[in-house]
Amino acid sequence: MDFKLSGEDLLQVKCNLLVLGRFEGEVIKGPVKRVDEALGGALSRISQEEKFNGEIGKGVMINTLGKIRAERVLLIGLGKKQKFSSDVLRKAGIFTAKRAKPFSESIAFGFAVDGKKENASALIEGIMLGGYEFNKYKTNDKKWEGIKNVKFVSSGIRERNFKEDLEYASIISEATNFARDLINEPPVVLTPTKLSETAKEIALKEKLECKIFGKEEMEKKGMGGLLAVSRGSDEPPKFIHLTYKPKGSIKKAVAVVGKGITFDSGGLCIKPRDSMRTMKGDMAGAACVLGVMKVISRLKPPIKVHGLISATENMPGARAYKPDDIIRALNGKTIEVIDTDAEGRIVLSDALSYAMELKVDEIVDLATLTGACVVALGDYTAGVMGNNERLINRIIKAAKLAGEKVWQLPMDDELRKEIESDVADVKNVGSRFGGAITAAMFLEKFVGDTPWAHLDIAGPAFIEKGGEWYPKGATGFGVRTIIRYLLS
Repeated sequence: MDFKLSGEDLLQVKCNLLVLGRFEGEVIKGPVKRVDEALGGALSRISQEEKFNGEIGKGVMINTLGKIRAERVLLIGLGKKQKFSSDVLRKAGIFTAKRAKPFSESIAFGFAVDGKKENASALIEGIMLGGYEFNKYKTNDKKWEGIKNVKFVSSGIRERNFKEDLEYASIISEATNFARDLINEPPVVLTPTKLSETAKEIALKEKLECKIFGKEEMEKKGMGGLLAVSRGSDEPPKFIHLTYKPKGSIKKAVAVVGKGITFDSGGLCIKPRDSMRTMKGDMAGAACVLGVMKVISRLKPPIKVHGLISATENMPGARAYKPDDIIRALNGKTIEVIDTDAEGRIVLSDALSYAMELKVDEIVDLATLTGACVVALGDYTAGVMGNNERLINRIIKAAKLAGEKVWQLPMDDELRKEIESDVADVKNVGSRFGGAITAAMFLEKFVGDTPWAHLDIAGPAFIEKGGEWYPKGATGFGVRTIIRYLLS
């Protein structure tokens, strides 16, 4: 995609689609009025007929019939003026890219973007995210080649900031769409081995340190959780450790941990058919980690970043782990297995324990961990929990800047008894009430006193029907939040 600033007259811009913006409740004025007049009042007439009043997520499109040089005009809603933010512009970019399919290769934006640094990058980011499609396995469909040229006309963007804004938006969008691609791959392709090979490729290209542990190394280290969950599968498990080291002094060390269940059948506590569909997305936390590590060296934060992934399938094979089994995790704690379909927290127990061995300053994990979190918060919001309010608040702030929804759930001490075990240090499941919270409490057993935050992304990681601001399938949720957090 080629992005340029332009000082052209709106009526003379040659493009497939000219995009204009309108705040909710405001009369048509300024550039919109000028274009409307050139089109004989068609914009205002169609807006009235379709009852479009500038609401965010809505718009009207008309063919110009050659009255101006743009082939079509799209008037989009920017919502209430007092609530205008960079996220509104990100959504404007997503909305535009979706409406541009499949006929617009060239787009021009004709509404003002003030000089605030976040605004231009958010709009560019939205365009890149909104144009995403996963169609590599379609053989008969004619594939849309996507938007190729984007101009910003009368945008208010300063030339000296534009290159920087474009670079950041390109990097963060690349990372998100890369994670989406990984999650959308069928499980026969995206195995733990393939995930580890992808990590090696990233490390080689981005000059990161890379360690991959196979089954023998895991046995030597005592990664009993990952080994137990992997036993039912023919696919060998992998533990992935990528490391980014900045040049110069290191301010702190952070571990970003991802759950990498490349397919989750539920194990011996097998899922019903409908619940098993989309379980290729149970490695969305791992995809987020790889998306972040793919671009972190280009963003150059002055911190050391460890990307850690426990990768395996959870299958009901002849050697599969069983309810009532007792597992010993890397840190020596024992786990009573109540439900083999609560495997994510078990494989994370080893990854979090490994992060502790690295003596990092902070740990953040991402996992499609519980259906309970989806019940509580819906499809579009992740739950955040942890043992350090300052860290949690930084994650929440980063998510807000990134345009990703997170909500803090309480670590209610009265629920801790739910995962107490009579025969081991902890049970892997409590009752069905407060399930997202007790899952986080389970993970807390493996982080000690290190500041730690847990993101349960089970809802927003994979949205089968899509959403206003997300594609169908994988969303890459968490990538932008974690990058913002690391840069903070």
